[in-house]
Amino acid sequence: MKVSRSILASIVLMTITQMALANDDPTIATVNGQELKKSMLQFYALERRQVDPKGNIPADKLVDDIVNMQLLKEEAIKKKLNTASEFKARMEFINLSMLSQVAMIDFLDNNPIPEKRLRQEYDARIGDMKVTEIKASHILVKEESIAKEVIEKLNKGEKFAALAKSYSTGPTGPKGGDLGWFTPQRMVPEFSQAVLAMKDNEYTKQAVRTQFGWHIILRTGQREGTPPTFEEVKPNITAALEQEHIQKHINELRKSANISVDAKSAVN
Repeated sequence: MKVSRSILASIVLMTITQMALANDDPTIATVNGQELKKSMLQFYALERRQVDPKGNIPADKLVDDIVNMQLLKEEAIKKKLNTASEFKARMEFINLSMLSQVAMIDFLDNNPIPEKRLRQEYDARIGDMKVTEIKASHILVKEESIAKEVIEKLNKGEKFAALAKSYSTGPTGPKGGDLGWFTPQRMVPEFSQAVLAMKDNEYTKQAVRTQFGWHIILRTGQREGTPPTFEEVKPNITAALEQEHIQKHINELRKSANISVDAKSAVN
């Protein structure tokens, strides 16, 4: 059972918003006598922000959406869609999902991962890790026949940077294909494997195919890099340890629970 910190954070924000508006929750619209409250607008805005963090939707558009939803809700009730077994099952699952996530974030808030434990994990995973960085350029083309044409010109002595400017469809083309220094893990596997197998100042005699197209790669250097700092990877380490932490908590809950699973009914 994975914990999405962003989802959990939105639940907390919703809870805080609900508490803040409990004593001051003005009506933003009335539909067929039904008052729609500001708290509903806040919840909806948070939900939209989760889907599109950079979206800036005007409040009046959000209100219109809520009014439309209320109209559709009334229509659903008139048609008694809310009494259907599928609807009831869906609502039970939503309730199950929301409450389980609230319970998880409550547990993590009251049992946070100590800073010392995070640093221990950093030292174990990354502290003394050796990082290799490669410097390379590439020419990206869409067709293998064009890649072969470029390699043929390289074999005849034409300059890599000039060919990159003429042929490459990638964003580094205007810069002569220069990718700068990078860790191989940042690249797609096919590219990483090829560049690691090369020697400095060597270009690929056969184009490397990836999801982006065909690459002609020129490797120009290798050096020992600096591993990421604790602060840079702290969010990732925290997320990983929190996942382990909540799983242990769930395992303890299962030990003290009376659980019976009907495998046949679950499969059929």
